[in-house]
Amino acid sequence: MIGAGVAGLAAARRLRLAGAEVTVLERASAPGGRVRTLLVEGCRVELGAEFLADFYSRTFELVRELGLAGELRRIPRSAATLRADHLYPLWPNLAAALTPLVGPRHKVALSYLVGALARHRSRLDTHAFHKAYALDDVSVTEYARAHLSEEVLEYVLQPPLSGIFYWTPERTSRALLFLALRAGLSRPAGMRLYTLREGLGQLATALATGHDLRLGAEVETVTPGPGEGYTIHGRAGNTPFTLAADAVVIATTASAVPRLLPWLDDRQRAFFSAVTYSMTTLLAVGVHGHLPRVTYGVFFPRRETPFLAAATLPTVKDPGCAPADRDVICLRLSGRAAAALRECADDTLACLMLAELRRLAPDFDPVNRRVFQRLYRCAEALPEFKVGHFHRLQDFASGAIEPPALAFAGDYLGGPFIEGAIVSGERAAERLLGQLRSG
Repeated sequence: MIGAGVAGLAAARRLRLAGAEVTVLERASAPGGRVRTLLVEGCRVELGAEFLADFYSRTFELVRELGLAGELRRIPRSAATLRADHLYPLWPNLAAALTPLVGPRHKVALSYLVGALARHRSRLDTHAFHKAYALDDVSVTEYARAHLSEEVLEYVLQPPLSGIFYWTPERTSRALLFLALRAGLSRPAGMRLYTLREGLGQLATALATGHDLRLGAEVETVTPGPGEGYTIHGRAGNTPFTLAADAVVIATTASAVPRLLPWLDDRQRAFFSAVTYSMTTLLAVGVHGHLPRVTYGVFFPRRETPFLAAATLPTVKDPGCAPADRDVICLRLSGRAAAALRECADDTLACLMLAELRRLAPDFDPVNRRVFQRLYRCAEALPEFKVGHFHRLQDFASGAIEPPALAFAGDYLGGPFIEGAIVSGERAAERLLGQLRSG
């Protein structure tokens, strides 16, 4: 197993439960990948995923299997979108179609979108993204301008895409939009969000328990063995290592695959090379006292700011995220801003982000009560589901990409959220088990 994110750990667990001997290799110093919770001066900060949505059916089953059901915490408030100094709640249910965020004429466009979801319902399966390939024809921007309105695009669709995934609607397939909306509107009462008592990193820690997990082990290449199986070449610190394996799961980002497997053919290499990732920067600021707790998160439309994508208040998710006399606010750059400012010094970038927050939402300005400040950069935040990616997923589902006794897992295959990573990992394990049993 190469990679100890939740996709790799879910695959390792499924293989181990089936009786396989599994070794998990992870180059980082801790498991979890982009599902990681840090404790900073007594405050919990999520480096990647922020919540569990109630349509994550397999994730919640896994939470129960791991004995974590009692650790779940319901997030009591939803997000809001900032427009012209006013926060508009963005409830994840059908009532969102009545939002005063856009005018009456634009609400008619939202009803068209609801009708389109109903027409394509059979293609929208969050556990089988490839089924939506027939909708993978235009970007969200092209679709919105043709069938909705510019207002809906810029104030209803774009802010969550940027605030949750760090994407632009120009680089997002309408197939992904339909899948996300279908999942969010699948329950009459609307989507509910959850976290875990110790943060989402608690899930990764529980998944990692019991494995032969080797941290700080960077895999350099995987080559076909002289007979069946593979040879894994890597380095732990300054010490090289070589391992033999009957089968391998590669649960890294797609961008790492061509380097790990230099012997791939052109079709396979093209599949992984086509996957791109959004980028973001997280600024976490701890303060004395409490910030306004009117909402869990704030989305910033790009028409309001070219820099900030979102702000979240972890103590709204769970008051236990910080000591009783403290609060935390987490700011995230938009994908475009993070890419454009990647060479900017940390202190300068933090000042820019805080200045934008002060301009947009001064009530949330933490500077005068600041206790700590930490900046984290993420060069590969989430895979972009651009136009064409769903067709590639259809190709992958046909079995055209994976070599024998080697399986791939990750959110670029299963969907850009924890559920997608977990499901992709478990299915990778099942494919390998099927091959090993038949062999």
